[in-house]
Amino acid sequence: MAVAAATSVPRARPWDAVAVAVLTATVSAAGAARPSLWFDEAATLSAATRSVPRLWRMVGNIDAVHGVYYLLMHAWYTVFPTTEFASRLSSALAAGVAAAGVVVLGTQLSSRTVAVTAGVVFAILPRVTWAGMETRSYALSMAVAVWLTVFCVLAARRGRPRWWSVYAVLLVAATLLNVFLVLIVPAHAVVVAMCARRPRTARYWTVAVAAAAAATVPFLVFAQSQLFQVQWISPLGSDTVGEILQEQYFDLSLPAAVTGGVILAAALAAGVRFGAGRPGALPAITLTWIATPTAALLAYSVLRHPIYYPRYLSFTVPAFALLLGLGVVTVGRSRTRITVVLACLATAAAPNYLAQRGPYAKAGMDYSAVADVSARHAAPGDCLVLDNSTTWEP
Repeated sequence: MAVAAATSVPRARPWDAVAVAVLTATVSAAGAARPSLWFDEAATLSAATRSVPRLWRMVGNIDAVHGVYYLLMHAWYTVFPTTEFASRLSSALAAGVAAAGVVVLGTQLSSRTVAVTAGVVFAILPRVTWAGMETRSYALSMAVAVWLTVFCVLAARRGRPRWWSVYAVLLVAATLLNVFLVLIVPAHAVVVAMCARRPRTARYWTVAVAAAAAATVPFLVFAQSQLFQVQWISPLGSDTVGEILQEQYFDLSLPAAVTGGVILAAALAAGVRFGAGRPGALPAITLTWIATPTAALLAYSVLRHPIYYPRYLSFTVPAFALLLGLGVVTVGRSRTRITVVLACLATAAAPNYLAQRGPYAKAGMDYSAVADVSARHAAPGDCLVLDNSTTWEP
């Protein structure tokens, strides 16, 4: 196939990213008040509502990898209440920011049509609609990953040393937010290789990455001491392939995964040609962004300790949305047919979207229901005891 019209479509408009961001935030926030809070979200509320000194002491013993996110949520809770909707709104907004980044990055690497289509794909991907109403750092990690990549493309094209100094600082901040974000570096190596306009750019990037690595090594080493937190993750097995092909980007929606697979297969069968930038930049960057972190987590799980879990790779979802968006444009070719293909993907994802917003969608947990009963019936002097006498694994 060929996206022959890629160079003939109108140039990107500033409001494209804003419109897609609003769409994504709205889709993610819809129904966010209904599901009960659950184990992971309770951990966020417990940590983020502590004083900063108490939070600092806590991350010295547990959840160091979430410390920056908890601090951000601490600031959030100084403004918003700890209700289901208000808590999850933070992630819905982060998903919107990530969607805007997908559009901007798509415009940098391809055409306006591909960029906007990828943004819409991002809005309806089941992993995004899940992360956008989960009070954890997954949606925020998507936003940080895509905007860091946008900055990397700009730095590669400008080629000035001061841009790479800022990049190094941003990479350190991203790694402190989500330790797995360090795995985006190979994708940025491809960005530099394909987008740089000056010979010295690769050298500047290498120095920036080395500086960021040196700054984050102590944190990465310390995070290793808290691996006991993920003892519940099972070793790789026969289910791993299904987790990669389905759950990593489509949550529990097999129909959406099949539809996405058909779109990508059809696009691959047709062949591909891209408009802006060096040919093949978008697939080369996105495939590296997807494959390298996935392979790294799988290898670590085999060689040292099981850590692969589909949602941990949420920061690669923008790359997948761009790749799938390119496939949709390639298969659809015209605006009408692109709309039809997107409608098919949305229809396939709809049942899972509704299931995500059921009252007990979060692993069947009922924290909110218990809180409601306590609020209605508790009297001064009553005590509620929570213990771990029943076994549970996510």
